Amino acid sequence: MAENKSRREFLTSIGRAVGGSAVLKTMAAMGVGVSVTACGSSSAAPVSAPLPPPPPPPPGGMLSPRPGDWPANVGAGNSVVILGGGITGMTAALEMTRLGYSCTILEANSMAGGRNKTIRAGDSINETDSSQTCNFDFNSELYFNAGPARIAHHHEFLLGYCREFGVALETFVNDNRAALLHSTTSMGGQAIIARRVQADTRGYIARLLALAVNQNALDQELSASDKTNILQMLAGFGDLDGNFDYSGTSRAGFPGQENSGSRQRGALVNPLQLQDLITETFWQQRQGFPESLNQQATMLQPVGGMDRIARAFEAQVTNDLITEAQVTEIRKITNGVRITFDRLGTPTQLDADFCVCTIPATVLRNIPNDFSAAHQSEIANFNYSAAGKVAFQSRRFWEQDHNIYGGISWTTQDITQIWYPNSGFGQDNGILVGAYTFGGSAGVNFANLSPQERINMAVLQGGNLHSEMSTEVGRGISIAWPKIPFQLGAWGTSSPQTLLTPDEKIVFAGEHLSILQGWQEGAILSAYHAIDRVVANT
Repeated sequence: MAENKSRREFLTSIGRAVGGSAVLKTMAAMGVGVSVTACGSSSAAPVSAPLPPPPPPPPGGMLSPRPGDWPANVGAGNSVVILGGGITGMTAALEMTRLGYSCTILEANSMAGGRNKTIRAGDSINETDSSQTCNFDFNSELYFNAGPARIAHHHEFLLGYCREFGVALETFVNDNRAALLHSTTSMGGQAIIARRVQADTRGYIARLLALAVNQNALDQELSASDKTNILQMLAGFGDLDGNFDYSGTSRAGFPGQENSGSRQRGALVNPLQLQDLITETFWQQRQGFPESLNQQATMLQPVGGMDRIARAFEAQVTNDLITEAQVTEIRKITNGVRITFDRLGTPTQLDADFCVCTIPATVLRNIPNDFSAAHQSEIANFNYSAAGKVAFQSRRFWEQDHNIYGGISWTTQDITQIWYPNSGFGQDNGILVGAYTFGGSAGVNFANLSPQERINMAVLQGGNLHSEMSTEVGRGISIAWPKIPFQLGAWGTSSPQTLLTPDEKIVFAGEHLSILQGWQEGAILSAYHAIDRVVANT
């Protein structure tokens, strides 16, 4: 708290020295709340409501124990039925089998993996009200990661399994300064190359801070040598001139460089206006995105598609896996559980000592059960992101015409993001993710469209970033996770409480119950937590 107060006072003193609403808005862009009074001074006040903190680890700790920390052979003589063959379910089966438990995974789909889903030529996407077949060319680089598509470098457990299973990895370009940022309500509605936004924002912030230092506004905070050092730092940070002014930088590129590449090395591109950069939060938020811990470089992806991980897990647990097994009842019995499932029209009952239930709450709430009232209530009210994607096969115009190799462009339109492929550089064709929309009304609206309407929307809105969208892209396919059977949502967004505790011999798990919701690492951490709960009750 003292650190935050000191930071606010530091920036407030700059505001007094330099003055003007632009300065105060710049401070807000840096994440410090200020409010302007009639006399031009400032006082601490939040610019917007802070994001809620992530849910705390459950009792016992979501991050421990790690594999190998459980007592050897602790599960001998005990059976576990695992509902759902996603990353959580397969992790639980793998590690519990190593502990001596007898495990059975019931997976409703024909393949394990859950939302770890990669689409290639000939594959189908079946939603609750439509079906699509992928008509990409047969090529190892022409694939679409419909679910998870990147791995943070510090997701140690997932990366550890990749090493153990021999899953080859490559770099995922999350932040590309050659990609585009686009708002329909500022910058004249034109898409702006990301490096211009980044360079000009740094330049203006550095200039304002240097001005405050040179006007002796920070003498109480800085010694004479500190002032010299910080001015030197700011000159490098913002590429300021000898007078600590900012009038543009080669970091932002040169006029026409988005098309001419290295040929243009003349006058600098005109800097964007400070007022344009600070009056809409879109520009500020997009610069902060790659700074968050789970989005920082280096990001990774499996060579050939994210489902390389799912298939590697599946190979480890294949003897314990029953596919096309749709759970129809979950009941408690004396000293255990009884699961009824339907496989290819044949109803079957399976009794076990324990149950690890990884079925998404959106699906689980419609399966007859005798969970406690508290568990049922949280399941009934659990929310999920309404994420969806559209992918196209296309000539690599983003590389050939605009020098964009991997990364993400952003827009305030409903499509939200455009992803460029992070492999196969230099090939003729690639898979462009023309829309990745998630959460809020945009995600809901996307799910309510037909597959063709989604494709049409992605072409139309994407054309505001790339005019080639109307002529180059084709062979489109889309996915709306709220309409995918046995998922009915992308990732959990509610803060779990009761579901972190067992209901007698039933333990709940899944990325939605982890401290890393929406990530495969979160799915693994939740599996470890479930194992911890089962081991404690064995």
